[in-house]
Amino acid sequence: MFYFDAIKNKKILKSDELSKFDAHLKHFFTTKESFIKTEESNFINIANANRELILDYIKIESENLFEIKQTHSTNIKIWHKSIGTTNDTDGVILYNPGSATILNFADCTPVILYDPKNNIAAGLHAGWRGTAGAISRLGVNLMKEKFNSKPENIIAAIGPCIGQRDFETGYEVYEALKNTLEFTSKNPQNKEHELFQFKDDKVYPNLAGINAQQLIEEGVKTIDISQFETYKDNDILFSYRAENGTTSRISMVLKLV
Repeated sequence: MFYFDAIKNKKILKSDELSKFDAHLKHFFTTKESFIKTEESNFINIANANRELILDYIKIESENLFEIKQTHSTNIKIWHKSIGTTNDTDGVILYNPGSATILNFADCTPVILYDPKNNIAAGLHAGWRGTAGAISRLGVNLMKEKFNSKPENIIAAIGPCIGQRDFETGYEVYEALKNTLEFTSKNPQNKEHELFQFKDDKVYPNLAGINAQQLIEEGVKTIDISQFETYKDNDILFSYRAENGTTSRISMVLKLV
């Protein structure tokens, strides 16, 4: 379950499951009150002021903040101070206390993975293309490979994204997404009817559910899925579809302590 908190009376969203580890992982999602990302000239000053407020509030130092240029890829980078270019990247893994990252969303699926045993965190940007490339599955495997994380110890939180009823696509998207799911003996109950709905010649995928299913198939046991959706809850969250291509974003903020 996700819940509202606030920074200086400006709403943010947090996950119940991740908040249990607040002593070691700071996390939240901005809202329309606390947004820090926009290209709309009327709101840039507000976004910049909110950004300064947030970075100061959770004490993120600029040299420890890793920001990326998201391109709907499945590329994930492991943070270090000499990382170099941040282009063409849609995932970040943090392993040093003090390190932080910010990712931005406006209908795409935010995924946080946290291994409390090793204090490793990943932030992932999973649009439908990233989901079709199984970026959530890749994030788990990279944590296993590089940091010996055990999937059963990983806590996942899937943030607010576009809801199933509002995400109308064609059959080519359905095929790309379906192909990432096993529906094998690991998951004897076929969940396809829950993850895809059909109407006329359109398909309505459940992006949050598909990412969760990918994580389940990799052995992740604890997954907190936001009950808030960007399109449905457009009064408090930005939605690219609901707002005709807005440049404003909600942001995932992560910091290891």
